[in-house]
Amino acid sequence: MKNMLAACCFAAASSAACAAPLQILAFEKAQLSPSEQKQLCAQAKALCEQRGQWRSLKTADQSLWLLSGGDIIRLNASAAGFKLAGQWHLDISHQAQGASNGQFIFPKLFPMAQNRYAIAVIESFSEMYSGGGAGIERASFYELKDAGNAHQFIQNYPFSLNRMIRACFSEQDYASAKGNCHDEDRLSLDIRPVKPMLWQFRYRYNLSVSPASDSGGKSYQGSRNLNIDLNRAPAQPDIPAAWNYAGME
Repeated sequence: MKNMLAACCFAAASSAACAAPLQILAFEKAQLSPSEQKQLCAQAKALCEQRGQWRSLKTADQSLWLLSGGDIIRLNASAAGFKLAGQWHLDISHQAQGASNGQFIFPKLFPMAQNRYAIAVIESFSEMYSGGGAGIERASFYELKDAGNAHQFIQNYPFSLNRMIRACFSEQDYASAKGNCHDEDRLSLDIRPVKPMLWQFRYRYNLSVSPASDSGGKSYQGSRNLNIDLNRAPAQPDIPAAWNYAGME
């Protein structure tokens, strides 16, 4: 079988069947050699002042990617060392405004197709109320294109939710709840590249209801898999309305 696969790739190296599988890559705290740091600083001087924020990764072709705040750069490997091949800047807000706690670039590189990558900008929100509160994150995805352009193809998709609502208000409530005095729910998202220009979004939702709750609901666990065509992603993913995510922003 291995010989057959090798023959296939030798005969049709550019075919999708023989292409390397698409994998999401994580930026880690940068541990660059002195030579790599020197090459990087010579070509992207402004980033040298932010070394404490550097996160890096290397792709299969040995290209070096660096993330720092709202900046992403790509350097291609060559016989003479790393050469700057791409540089992007996204205007992200670090300031809390209303319910928004600000934005950050999620430290992963998402493959759209061979040699096409995207990043996610996460905006977090919070709500506080008596005896409880909620935190929510929404994600917008940008393809990193030539000439430093970043094209948004997904906007404000649900990314995560953690919410707690007080359920106990009387001595009788506390007695019946036996210490479980909150309704709590959580939502999370896993992303898996299926093939070029197709991602699978798997949403997981968990609801834990206090015995003292007057919501009339029951504890619940659920998940939903959605195939997202990156050429025409829907305005919002089709997650159940009963998960009560849409109202949190």
